[in-house]
Amino acid sequence: MRRIGGTALLVWVCLCGASFAQRMPHQIQKPETPPTFRVPEANTRTLDEPWVYAATLYDVSLFMLDSLGALPVGFAATHDGRAFLATLHTVFRTLDGGRVWSNLDPLPPPGSSPSYEAFRRPNYISSIHARPVFREAPVYDTLFISAYSTEQFDGAVRLLRGFGVSHVVSSDSYFVAPRWLTSFATPDSNTALSLAGFDAEIYRSDSVLLNRNWDTLDYHFGGTWVSEVATSGDVVLAVGSHQWRSEDRGETWEVRSSADFLGDTDISFAPSGAVAAACGGRDTPASGWLRISNDLGESWSLRKLTTEIPLRTVLMVNDTLGYTAGGVAAGAIGEVWKTTDGGETWSLDLSVDAEITELGVVRESNAYVNIIAAGYFADFRGGVWRSHLYMPDTSAGVVLVATPDTIRLQAPVGGTDAAQFQVSNQGTANVLVSDVTTSGPFFNDCCEFAVLLEANESMTVTVTFQPQVDSTFQVPLRVINDAGELLEVIAIGETSVAARDDAPALPETLALSVYPNPGNAEFRLSYSLTHASDIQLALFDVTGRNVATVTRGRQDAGTHTLSWNASEQASGVYFAVLQSGELRRVQKLVLMK
Repeated sequence: MRRIGGTALLVWVCLCGASFAQRMPHQIQKPETPPTFRVPEANTRTLDEPWVYAATLYDVSLFMLDSLGALPVGFAATHDGRAFLATLHTVFRTLDGGRVWSNLDPLPPPGSSPSYEAFRRPNYISSIHARPVFREAPVYDTLFISAYSTEQFDGAVRLLRGFGVSHVVSSDSYFVAPRWLTSFATPDSNTALSLAGFDAEIYRSDSVLLNRNWDTLDYHFGGTWVSEVATSGDVVLAVGSHQWRSEDRGETWEVRSSADFLGDTDISFAPSGAVAAACGGRDTPASGWLRISNDLGESWSLRKLTTEIPLRTVLMVNDTLGYTAGGVAAGAIGEVWKTTDGGETWSLDLSVDAEITELGVVRESNAYVNIIAAGYFADFRGGVWRSHLYMPDTSAGVVLVATPDTIRLQAPVGGTDAAQFQVSNQGTANVLVSDVTTSGPFFNDCCEFAVLLEANESMTVTVTFQPQVDSTFQVPLRVINDAGELLEVIAIGETSVAARDDAPALPETLALSVYPNPGNAEFRLSYSLTHASDIQLALFDVTGRNVATVTRGRQDAGTHTLSWNASEQASGVYFAVLQSGELRRVQKLVLMK
């Protein structure tokens, strides 16, 4: 699903009558003074809310002012919480279901990272798509990146492959076409379809990994445009000014009228194929629409949803649950709508100050999935929001659930407060819980010995809040177990110096924790500061060599969380060292690949 960049810009042009040249990405300029639209901080949201703000995406250095920001153009998920968010120039990856995102090419100048070759002007990414395979190890991840050149007016498909926990883009093109390639589909693990949306031209390969011979299908529909394509079994459906439908995985096609008379921007099938949704929108006058189909796109309903903003993207999670979203970045307007009855009725689920261009779903654990909404602000920064949903996968055996998933505690400085949450195994297989991590002023009674949870059994964890400084703390409590499940409870603690006249002076203490530990690539480093101070957080190997400096500078009091990607480091023991003045905290971590 891809709603910005060349493809979506063309869609908007066709719908609102604007000049195509006026809307091309390479002609968009950053405002001289960034707008004052609010970008929420990631640590200001809690799991009590249906949506949390997960990340702000920056493509390149803020000092490279001639470069665009991170405008999302595509989303793809593979296995075990791995998902990929493509922007115009690079790809962001999450390894934990959408909680932490890292840029696979984070450092300027372009192409400086040895593991990823960025797409820079005049080349732009138009979409990203995962090859559907059942093997879950990262090495089997294969993603297709469609791109186009604004100078050569051609397009290319590149492969993003998994190697262990890292991902590497092939240095050469997998497929090159004399057209801008703007959307991609894989009806099965061997068949690939690449569409040149501006010309409605279709290319097909029926041997994805065995050769690079692509057939140019004899379906060139002049005067039309394609925005997006989706598959369900043998059916492939492309939408835009018209609809192109194939019932044989893209070998033959027929052209039909679009679901809406103004055209369609995006389409999504539920995994079963029982429900499909198509949405669209135009900028002038601003409006959006959505229709549904219950017969694989053979026929479409009347408009089930009409909005005052253009709808850019749609996602059917299953036969009943679905989302659609859009907005206008220049107006700091973005909305996500939700259905729980298969598209018959829709309700507003999220309002933000960024235009939402991508929706996706990624499984975080056997119990939960995360719905991902990504978009961009008026100054071209990207933003990612996450909705945490209980959707158990009982076929996996282990299904761990925390009740509640957020606990709140309050105590005076020097005092204590306690709360409990339950960890239950709602699956069919046994699981061994070895620890519940805590940090800062939080402590728990788990686990002197590992706890075996059989099917339908539960355990109670008591968390004690013992603050020594007047502040508000927010810390993730993570349940460590042998099934590799990521189960997280948010602990929020509030203090009040006024509650005690004899409150002691603020002590000079630091707190540092690492998760996961052991881990295989991406580590989250959480630390708490009792007061604003100059700090340094760095990683060292067993020889004392500094392998990374995560952050350095002055930071406010409170809890902070940063990520360290160790994919280029050798397996072994490392030490995270937090330094603040004369105070020092060290946390050992183990990297296992």
